[in-house]
Amino acid sequence: MALETLTVQTANRTGAELAYQAVTNVGGFRFTNDGDTVIVIKNDAGDLVVTFAIQPTVDSEAVDVKTVTVTASETWVSGVWPIQWYNDTSDYVICTVDADLADGIALVTTG
Repeated sequence: MALETLTVQTANRTGAELAYQAVTNVGGFRFTNDGDTVIVIKNDAGDLVVTFAIQPTVDSEAVDVKTVTVTASETWVSGVWPIQWYNDTSDYVICTVDADLADGIALVTTG
């Protein structure tokens, strides 16, 4: 199953209204990362686990993933994502969620 590609918006000192995007592919989603990107997760359903792939290997073995649990009815901000650890070869961060997220995810960079 193909990954959903989410759009990263840019914020500056004048601000930006968050544009939330739905995640309907439990198989995963991805977003471009410049090292200044944060993810805002709005969850109005049950507890949600978001898993971020860590790209490097140590002694030819994969490094464990980073997980963030967002409890029901909460909004969390997480990041930044160092490019040397989280970006794949196409400069995307790869994520999975354990349920659809209709309320959404907003991605913001200041870069």
